[in-house]
Amino acid sequence: MITAVCAMVLGALLGGSDLADRWRTVQSERARVAEIAASLDRFQWLVLEDLAEARHRFLHRDRRQGYEEVRVFIAARERATKVGVPDELGVYRLADQIIRERDKQAHAR
Repeated sequence: MITAVCAMVLGALLGGSDLADRWRTVQSERARVAEIAASLDRFQWLVLEDLAEARHRFLHRDRRQGYEEVRVFIAARERATKVGVPDELGVYRLADQIIRERDKQAHAR
């Protein structure tokens, strides 16, 4: 009986720790996305919007057809890197956010 109670308490503590780690990770990602967004100039934003569109098409491509979306995405990512947009997960999160906001505006019309 005591072993079962100890196992439940340990499980609850480990589960809470995992939840806290995930929360900290999400908060850290949000902070990094905000930092990236604040550091981009107007030209970099335009390049990022192209990257966002290319990423969206790449993620939602018809895999039975050619690799045009893959080539466009790679080219957009290379352009973004050349103009100083960092090549990291935060940029892709920001690109996804741009697409979601654009889709919301399109559906609102």
